[in-house]
Amino acid sequence: MKKTIYGFLGVATMSILVVSCTSRGNSPGWEYAPDMVYSKAYEAYSQGDSNTINPYGMNMREPVEGTIARDKEDYFYPYENTAEGYEAAKSLNYPANFEDKDGRGKYMYGIYCTPCHGAKGGNDGEVFKPNRLGKPAWANYQDEYIKTLPIGQIYHTLTYGKNNMGSHASVLNPMDRWRVVRYVKELSGGDASVQPAAKDSTMTTTNNTKP
Repeated sequence: MKKTIYGFLGVATMSILVVSCTSRGNSPGWEYAPDMVYSKAYEAYSQGDSNTINPYGMNMREPVEGTIARDKEDYFYPYENTAEGYEAAKSLNYPANFEDKDGRGKYMYGIYCTPCHGAKGGNDGEVFKPNRLGKPAWANYQDEYIKTLPIGQIYHTLTYGKNNMGSHASVLNPMDRWRVVRYVKELSGGDASVQPAAKDSTMTTTNNTKP
């Protein structure tokens, strides 16, 4: 009887040791058909330590530097987020295919600009009312500064942000940014006429691949 009990205890102890060893760390223990769980192929969206060809073990390849994805030509913007880039943006003009027939510029302004700058550009939006943020140096959109500010520099500001205002590149696509620019000029009482750049001009490019 004692031999039976000791034998049982010995088997139980070995079982515990085996289970504890196999479940240590991140190991799930025994796996059924692991070749069916872990693909031997380099799948694009999976991360594996076995890939020694690409950097960081990635299976996806990074795009070639300087290339633009298909149908994303308008998402290239030539100027960096620097004082020099802001100054150079003066030369930008509305893209050749610009259109705002449905008043989308006003609509997008209402969503993304009104909370700070107010419906009429008076810098009286709900964000500015509690004085949580300092207001701009200019009083409102009717200020001479906004009236005469080059449209390219307004576009540059929407792309990168400036001072308390953050970048709007993630919520406004290139064409919508230009539509908002035109509506801002309309609110300012400045020159809101649209004279698009020539189709073959490199200055019609309208965004940056980074934001």
